[in-house]
Amino acid sequence: MKHIFIDLEMEKVSKAHKAERKRCRQEIIEIGAVMLNEQNEEISSFKKYIKPEYIEHISPKIEDLTGISDAKLEGQCNFSEGLKEFISWAFSFDTEVKIYSWSDSDIIQINQECALKNIEIEGDLLTLVNNWIDLQCEFDTVSGARKSTSLLNALGAFDIDFEGQMHDALFDARNTATIYKMLLTEEGKEKAVRYVKKYLSGEYHDEQTGTTLGDLFDFSQFLVSA
Repeated sequence: MKHIFIDLEMEKVSKAHKAERKRCRQEIIEIGAVMLNEQNEEISSFKKYIKPEYIEHISPKIEDLTGISDAKLEGQCNFSEGLKEFISWAFSFDTEVKIYSWSDSDIIQINQECALKNIEIEGDLLTLVNNWIDLQCEFDTVSGARKSTSLLNALGAFDIDFEGQMHDALFDARNTATIYKMLLTEEGKEKAVRYVKKYLSGEYHDEQTGTTLGDLFDFSQFLVSA
């Protein structure tokens, strides 16, 4: 069994394509993924830029966020070809895989974009879809978070800095794998609990988001003697 961690970068479909935009608001412009073996060691990685069909130009906001420009996407493969390459890579080491993403937005996007572009979800792609796990949901269940926890905040719960460039699909996937490995260990779970208990008073304030830990976590489950 191999474990795959995936992240997708996306851009909104141009307003000129009204019909397509109603069916699928965004298109994938980058796929990044890492693979772990049974010992939870990274054994392979995947990174592919995808040239969209219904996006006239990459917006300045997305270019600033991801570093992906029109020029970088010129000459790249389309979604169908990129997806085939990803699927081939995903099963290149093992026929049994589980796939993880941070939130359910990536699996929703794949389903919608496949429907838009008449790509059948069957065979190996269906296997991936059926073995897809929302790791953000798993983390929130363990931590007792009331609201969805960002990737950065989840890393912070384990006192781990983000590795690489944020909003680069490969680095986002690799950092998701780091959280997965932490959640497998008792030490990691204890760190998450200690993190929550440390800010039990709700005094912690994130200046960037204006939220406190009290906004994010349901502390009631931790009000027991250690």
